[in-house]
Amino acid sequence: MVKTTDIGRFYYYFPQAVTVVGVDRNVMPVAWHTPISAQPPLFGILVSPKRYTYSLLKQEDGFTVNFMDFNEASLIAKIGGTSGRDIDKLKKFKIAYKPGEEVNGVIITSSYAAYECEKHAEHVIGDHSLFVGKIIVIHYRKEIITLDGLIDEKKLLPMLYFGKDRYITVNPQTTVVHKRG
Repeated sequence: MVKTTDIGRFYYYFPQAVTVVGVDRNVMPVAWHTPISAQPPLFGILVSPKRYTYSLLKQEDGFTVNFMDFNEASLIAKIGGTSGRDIDKLKKFKIAYKPGEEVNGVIITSSYAAYECEKHAEHVIGDHSLFVGKIIVIHYRKEIITLDGLIDEKKLLPMLYFGKDRYITVNPQTTVVHKRG
């Protein structure tokens, strides 16, 4: 293993699942996101102040988080390469959606799951802000859930972002369950 102190842009944590955040009628891919708490159910997204989505998140009381299948990677790249300041991405890319029921954001029809989040907190962390949302509604495709309540890895291909517009997915044949302890 080699080492460096020239940090610059660091991509060593990829791949990351990518989501699409919806605020008002704007959508933006977000690879920097994380569950934060089970009780209360909190989910965090990190957004740069340079992004149009950031200004919308500052104004609104909530947002949506859409989880997309790998087959949507081309769409994700397109919406990530444009700004809602300049175009209506929903219209330009013909994205089928429905409005959130409880927050001002969009639920993308082709997503396999989506959260509606009330804005719970905001923290400036380095060059991004962490917007923490309390999950108040979950939308999901029933057919992808196992009897145990898990996502069935044989029924979808999760989209993983590998940095610089590179996307990959997983091979469900490689799933292994290890016993703890």
